[in-house]
Amino acid sequence: MAKALIDFNREYGYKCYLEEREILKAPPKGSLIKNMIFYSFLIVVVAFAFFWSNNNEAGRRFGKFSYHTVLTSSMQSVYPQGSLVTSWGIKPGELLHEGLTGGDDIVFVTESGKVIVHRIVEIIENNDNSGLRAFRTQGVENTSPDNFITYEGNVIGRVTWHIPYAGKILTTISENFLLFIAAVFIICILVSLLRLVFADN
Repeated sequence: MAKALIDFNREYGYKCYLEEREILKAPPKGSLIKNMIFYSFLIVVVAFAFFWSNNNEAGRRFGKFSYHTVLTSSMQSVYPQGSLVTSWGIKPGELLHEGLTGGDDIVFVTESGKVIVHRIVEIIENNDNSGLRAFRTQGVENTSPDNFITYEGNVIGRVTWHIPYAGKILTTISENFLLFIAAVFIICILVSLLRLVFADN
């Protein structure tokens, strides 16, 4: 009887040990969702950086939206240098379907091909009797308007929103894309190894 009780206790204890071990090995509640969010974020960043690095024209676009990095500090208080700005985009040369008004922030391309984000301070409906609509623009940090005018056909789009410093980050990633991919790969391996180590302890 005593031996049977000892054997029962030993088997029961071993069973409890196995059950406890399985519980410890089981992923914490919500870890699957966290993993999906983490890896989805990495995939989105990699895909966007790849798209960014292969789209260097003045009219960088994703669907109807156009996106650019703010390169100077002329709009610092509104769009800090390095920000990613998104505009409801049109290709240079297309006519605007929605009228722009004074005070609108626009993305436009100059005659030299430089992309600028500035604010409209004056609208010229018939510039030099050419029949063309044009805009006088100015950076909010600048003391005077730009010394050139911008024709409606050179406007890429009206700024809709921005993410501070995201443009600089994406540019840096795109310039070091292979290194970034290698770093992401190493991080994924390390995370997997750490999970295995902690699962066995």
